[in-house]
Amino acid sequence: MPARWGSFAIGIGLILAPLLIGYPTPGAVLHDIAMGLLVCIGSLAALEWPRARFAMAAPALWLVAAGRSSGDGAAAAAELTAGGLLLALALVPSARRVPRAPPLARSRGRADASA
Repeated sequence: MPARWGSFAIGIGLILAPLLIGYPTPGAVLHDIAMGLLVCIGSLAALEWPRARFAMAAPALWLVAAGRSSGDGAAAAAELTAGGLLLALALVPSARRVPRAPPLARSRGRADASA
């Protein structure tokens, strides 16, 4: 689960990168904001459906490709970094949720064992 929240933080970073770094073209600003929103939504979906983490590889590969072909050095650095980190986090499995018995059932089991 920490990997999914890390992916969400990368999405927020992509949204804020144009403001913090200062991109010169509006196209680069819109691209990173749109990709950041996509990554945030995909990360939240992966929290609910663990196999959705593999879908995060698509925006990660897109960011790497866009960063390599970008003419702006600041935007390229942000996109390459975000894409590489997203690709690495997409490979990290989520922790398996184990269903717990209700509290009443657990207390009955202890009472039966002591009797």
